Amino acid sequence: MPQYKLTYFNLRGRAEISRYLFAYSGKQYEDHRIEAADWPKIKPTIPFGKLPILEVDGVIIHQSLAIARYLARDAGLAGQTPVEQALADAIVDTIDDFMTLFPWAEKNQDVR
Repeated sequence: MPQYKLTYFNLRGRAEISRYLFAYSGKQYEDHRIEAADWPKIKPTIPFGKLPILEVDGVIIHQSLAIARYLARDAGLAGQTPVEQALADAIVDTIDDFMTLFPWAEKNQDVR
């Protein structure tokens, strides 16, 4: 069984869909949460300086939507036909649309 480590800030945000997918699938994972004060030290070690990232057996996947799509496929939620896959992609993209409505809610400029 793969080893999963999801890294994000100590808040919901862009990693929450991945956490939901882990909960749905019942797969065990390490939920590594970074405090905002530690981010300036950690940022240079993260691909493209952006979170979340998902490590799968040491391989780093970055970008929240790529992570969500990977986990959905792994859980059998990505659709069996091209139309079902497009509908699953539409759900992920709609969630992303909602996420982009609220960047103003984060007060810490370094976390934004």
